[in-house]
Amino acid sequence: MPACPSDSIYCWNMARDAVHAAMAGNTETIIGRFVHVPMQLATRGRRQVDPSGDLWSSVIESTGQPRIFA
Repeated sequence: MPACPSDSIYCWNMARDAVHAAMAGNTETIIGRFVHVPMQLATRGRRQVDPSGDLWSSVIESTGQPRIFA
């Protein structure tokens, strides 16, 4: 699915923020929408998405992906 204009702008902003963080010396961070999250904090636990749950269903509906990949 091609990116819509708002996706392109969002990705551009995330990339810009990543460059600003790196230039400020924050090299071990993940760039979020409003905050920079330290990598160790973001990766300390693993979360799983239930493929039959509401969260995954909403992802499938909003992205237009098929429910089952061949």
